[in-house]
Amino acid sequence: MTPARKPWLAALLSLVVPGLGHLYAGKAKTAVLVAVTAQAASWLSLTFSVLMPPSKVTATLFVLVPIGTLLAIILHAGVTSRRADLAYELRPYNRWYGYLAAVAVLLTWHLTMHALARKTVAEAFRIPSPTMEPVLLVGDYVLVAKLPHSLVRPEHEAIVVFRSVEAPTPGLNIVKRVIGAPGDTLQMAHDTVYRNGKRLSEPYKAPASARSDDDPSMLQQIRAWQLPHYVGPDVSRYRPTAHHWGPIVVPSGYCFVMGDNRDESYDSRYYGFVPVANIRGRPRLIYFSRDRQFGTIRWRRIGQSVH
Repeated sequence: MTPARKPWLAALLSLVVPGLGHLYAGKAKTAVLVAVTAQAASWLSLTFSVLMPPSKVTATLFVLVPIGTLLAIILHAGVTSRRADLAYELRPYNRWYGYLAAVAVLLTWHLTMHALARKTVAEAFRIPSPTMEPVLLVGDYVLVAKLPHSLVRPEHEAIVVFRSVEAPTPGLNIVKRVIGAPGDTLQMAHDTVYRNGKRLSEPYKAPASARSDDDPSMLQQIRAWQLPHYVGPDVSRYRPTAHHWGPIVVPSGYCFVMGDNRDESYDSRYYGFVPVANIRGRPRLIYFSRDRQFGTIRWRRIGQSVH
């Protein structure tokens, strides 16, 4: 015989791995149910946030539903432990090896389901740089709706998250705006973009500065990738810059992306087209925002849609 179960320990174990606290309290079936419930709450909050119109209510539910579920699980584990017999008889799974096996199984379950949800439903990202200002600010936390590759279409002006195309950082996730889709003819003249001969209004764009392109290696890089796609009159005299280039044609299966804050953005102007297959999803709403410089929460931005 052993002393009664400790409610605080059951609560702590539930915080570490949902379901473990109930196993400690002698409720194996409940532990399984709790593990499934925790993941169901997470999936429901993600799905709801993707399907419902962006709003403060949507952002709040996205954050509070998983947290509320976890708190309920912790509380229930503590209560269940308190209601156990005063002299608790150890089950076979209450041995150290039983807990070790339970942690391995439950943790694998939670991590697998979490990874599946991130891959198929939605994923949270933090904006680390000012390349998409003023639409997305440093310190914005956005929910990105995932799209099956078979349904992905690089729509004009859509903001997308994609995997980097450069060799040193193949797994890096980047957020930019689609400026050109397959078959489009693009050109930039004095910071003004033309698509298929028509000037883009680009109300989302941050004001450009008078900064010039004075890095010869960068200018050479721009010219090298653009030459095979250049459709202008004189290839030999073509000297593109980040502010003046084209016309170029976007090939099939690719898109051309740019940041809204052009002076701070390293984008397709420098590294070329992005494969449509690299697109991971589209930011849908800002569910949290914090000013890193002043440490304050930007309450007005929470719940805003991203477009």
